[in-house]
Amino acid sequence: MERTNLSMHIARAPVGLPARADFALVEEPMPQPAEGEVLFRAIYMSLDPSMRRKLPAPDGVPGPLGGTRQVGELMIAGLPPPARGYTGGFVGQVVESRHPGFAQGDLVQGGCWWQTYQVLPGDSLEQLPPGTKASEAIGLLGQHGFVAWCGMRNIGKAKPGETVLVSAAGGAIGMIAGQLAKADGARVIGIASGDKVAYVVDELGFDACIDRKNENVAVGLDRLCPDGIDVYFDNVGGDVMLAAYERMADFGRIVVCGMASEYNAPEQPFGASLRPVLRKRLRIEGFVVYDHYEAQFAQFRAEMQALIDAGRMKYRIEVIDGFAEAPAALARLLDGRNKGKVVVQLSPDRSVVT
Repeated sequence: MERTNLSMHIARAPVGLPARADFALVEEPMPQPAEGEVLFRAIYMSLDPSMRRKLPAPDGVPGPLGGTRQVGELMIAGLPPPARGYTGGFVGQVVESRHPGFAQGDLVQGGCWWQTYQVLPGDSLEQLPPGTKASEAIGLLGQHGFVAWCGMRNIGKAKPGETVLVSAAGGAIGMIAGQLAKADGARVIGIASGDKVAYVVDELGFDACIDRKNENVAVGLDRLCPDGIDVYFDNVGGDVMLAAYERMADFGRIVVCGMASEYNAPEQPFGASLRPVLRKRLRIEGFVVYDHYEAQFAQFRAEMQALIDAGRMKYRIEVIDGFAEAPAALARLLDGRNKGKVVVQLSPDRSVVT
């Protein structure tokens, strides 16, 4: 067994987009599991825009940038402290177990520290079912798929013939949210940039997609949604959210899922007037997916698997090779240069179980 564990620490507070120099890759002793714990080798680490909020602000004062971690501390993926596997940011394989529910070689999900090996209480890990692909466990059939499903099923509730708008439509969550709305019979419009625009329409089956880099979003919405927007699935916040908000139809629903355009902003933007909420009888609701695992995760997995089996759900994963590339990949993700769900491969994938 390897005798060292690679860990990514925060070296300094980023100014603007995170850079390699903001992090330090450190060799540390291999952790050892105690009774009831499991040591696992991380195979894939999920990267998400919300990670930017966890990095410290340059002035050291918590604010819009978050600052939940400090210089010198380990960077995190997922929700600390690790309490349940499906909220973790890693998929890996058990190396050593001192918990009766796990054996060497089991494929698991969990963990929150940017490390190649992690020790966790067995009760905070999830053993993944036979046949699971490790890279999908933190995407389509994992937390990102569940986020999209919860937002559409619990808040959006798209109906046949309605117009649904999805921002960051080529991203990890937007891809799924839009396809769920299409499966419900809605007309789905995406907002994306670059080659993701064609991908959203040609591969995912959206009815149209606005290229936010080459067309003013408000102008595009007037062109494609002349009768208003019934459901807006918001992944980005900022000016895109304001443009959609001003064009909502009566009784429209806004699903507040993420604020990717604001995570790297040094100041909190001023919000819109709430007058249209009353006049148009709008529903605007945010949600945190961790509230829904107990009651709805099994239902989500069953519905999603059925859509996959029927060929009605597609997903694109961008795999970044190597732990040292994680900071640069996070910056590309925040800048919208990703191609689908971004995961960092930390070790060889020998994980497909039968």
